[in-house]
Amino acid sequence: MEELIKYGKKMVAQGLAHSHFGNVSKRIGDRILISTTGSMLDELEGQIVEVSLSGPSSLDMVASTELLVHKEIYRETSALSILHGHSEFAVVLSLLYPAGTELRAEDSESTYLLHEIPIIQGGVGSKELGQNAAAGLRDHKAVLIKGHGVFARGSTVDEAFVVLSSVEHSCKVKYFADLWNKKG
Repeated sequence: MEELIKYGKKMVAQGLAHSHFGNVSKRIGDRILISTTGSMLDELEGQIVEVSLSGPSSLDMVASTELLVHKEIYRETSALSILHGHSEFAVVLSLLYPAGTELRAEDSESTYLLHEIPIIQGGVGSKELGQNAAAGLRDHKAVLIKGHGVFARGSTVDEAFVVLSSVEHSCKVKYFADLWNKKG
């Protein structure tokens, strides 16, 4: 739980999510630790609940509105941690490129770590978003959701944070490179 609290604060401090937008989770066997709906990521003390991965739990109603998406990703991928943020450049690029395409990293570090980032769609917390995110995250470390942000996965919370940070860096570099290329 302490890890999720630590990285929730880091997400806000680094502009990867605004305080009330985004969520964090960690899989422990057939259970999930996940932030509650409406909780502030930089004040998660007492705002993380434990729910079942396989069925309904009494705390599902207070868990993040993206719980269904987290569950689907955990069921369909090797993820042990998921961070969901709404960083500015990731959201902007998700709006500039069509769903169903993959964003290709421009800089060497992002190319090495991320390769491509699928752009998917689906409503907040919807079954469609869960299925699309899980499908994209089977072979990728992150997905961009059209107009919505990023889901990043990792085998640890730290790894998911590195991926989330790298996506924003890659999107920022790509935004300015595309702007320059259109100018020239």
